[in-house]
Amino acid sequence: MAKRIYILGLLALSFFIPEIKDSQAEVSCAEPVKTAYGPVAGTEEPGHAACGYKGIPYASPPVGNLRFRPPAPPLTHEGVFTADKFTPWCVQPFELGILSRNDPEIKISEDCLYLNIWRPLEKKSKGFPIMFFIHGGGYLAGSGATGMYHGERLSAKEQVVVVTINYRLGVLGFLSHPALSGEDPHYSSGNYGLLDQIAALEWVRDNIAAFGGDPNNVTIFGESAGSWSVCSLLASPLAKGLFHKAVIQSGGCDTTKPPDEGYADGEAFARALGCSGSDVLSCLRGKPFEEILSVQTAGPGQKGGVFDLKSMMRCVWVPKEDGWVLKETPIQALRSGRFTQVPLMVGSNRDEMKIYSIHWPLLRLAPKPLVSWTIKNTFGEKARKDIEHLYPYHNYRFPADAATDAIGDATLACKCYEAAEAAAPFQPTYYYRFDYDLHLAPHRFGAGHALELPFIFNTFDQPDFNIYFTRYYVKKAKGLSEAMMSYWANFAKTGDPNGSGLMNWPLYDRDQRMRMYFDLTQKVEKTDNVEKCGFWTVQNVRLK
Repeated sequence: MAKRIYILGLLALSFFIPEIKDSQAEVSCAEPVKTAYGPVAGTEEPGHAACGYKGIPYASPPVGNLRFRPPAPPLTHEGVFTADKFTPWCVQPFELGILSRNDPEIKISEDCLYLNIWRPLEKKSKGFPIMFFIHGGGYLAGSGATGMYHGERLSAKEQVVVVTINYRLGVLGFLSHPALSGEDPHYSSGNYGLLDQIAALEWVRDNIAAFGGDPNNVTIFGESAGSWSVCSLLASPLAKGLFHKAVIQSGGCDTTKPPDEGYADGEAFARALGCSGSDVLSCLRGKPFEEILSVQTAGPGQKGGVFDLKSMMRCVWVPKEDGWVLKETPIQALRSGRFTQVPLMVGSNRDEMKIYSIHWPLLRLAPKPLVSWTIKNTFGEKARKDIEHLYPYHNYRFPADAATDAIGDATLACKCYEAAEAAAPFQPTYYYRFDYDLHLAPHRFGAGHALELPFIFNTFDQPDFNIYFTRYYVKKAKGLSEAMMSYWANFAKTGDPNGSGLMNWPLYDRDQRMRMYFDLTQKVEKTDNVEKCGFWTVQNVRLK
């Protein structure tokens, strides 16, 4: 009888004692973890159930004789490396991006090849999925330390490991020159920034398990130049096996150059820098980065008049189709099936180019004749007629809005459509458009370039977009942000963004062409840009 009462008591008590699961045990962020290069300790993120590891070197500093070379492995350290602060950003112009705010905490340096990791506090017997983010900035600016990319909230909410990285930018990341190719065993130059990204992925493959991540479940995702990078990694044979899903956000697959164009840019830059002859390489490697940056900023493609659309669409320092890192343009690789075939999410924002009108406050007041002349001057008379038919002025608040919408499609949005069209026959593909514009500047900025990022990372209080979202607007955006965080994380976990409580997001195919529209209320409809993107595909406008 006593035994029976004892058993009944244990059963009753079990209703009040929470079940103890392996996933409920917590890690100590300060406890060092082992990497191939020495032990690393992190810190707990205040107010969030996540550890942060900031500023971990994934390659040696690319300075001195290592400038304009593929990244070398990081140096080893015997003592504990405390990864508790972000490192300098890679060399970039101060007038670009967040640096325009003159934040005294932000420094730039050539010694910049570091990555940041956020992981959930919970322990898990099998590693967490990894979301590896590549920042944008036109291959000229940006950093994995930017506030709106901080990963602690995404990591804690969705139980994923988030990684952000720095990579070499501008001339230092993408200079191609015959002399540089001549000293390389693969006769390659001009892809140093892309090789940095591959080196960071290799570091993740070899070390991320110590931080709770699953090296066999890596999703690469990036925005703008970060998504150009994602598509280049899909096409690069050197990146094969380093990731298992991919997300292209507001970018595309053709912002690369053939070797001859890269060499022409590189030789012109070397001459402007005062480097020529037999000692051109020692000269290039001996110049201070400040001098390199000043010549880069004054070079072609960085400046242009208000209505100089050709200059606006020129990007000088981009990856090269060198025959080793990239054997062809990434879009050619996708269309032919010669790429890493993994599940893909791809999409763009409704008002991609409105962000650039902010630099020219009077642009939107340009009269219709001037807008029409600018379009003709850029694309030719026949194309002008087609553009004004596809983007009729009466559909827009100002005539210039029609032109910025057209340029946004030509350079970014339709590049994403082309990627979806190319990849869909080979792998699961999900296509979207981000339409949300409920913030302080709906007419000026709209659903502008990069605006989806704080929704994915839940970083409305962080620069750059914190200036658009007051507490009222953050509250309005909360539902969509939670949904997008789940879609992105579900995709990282399984290759399918769908999950409990979410609107079903169907696969994209060339017959139905269905896509998700992210707005205050979501919807799934047939894509409405087939005619426009067909036109731009024929025009073959490229940011290069």
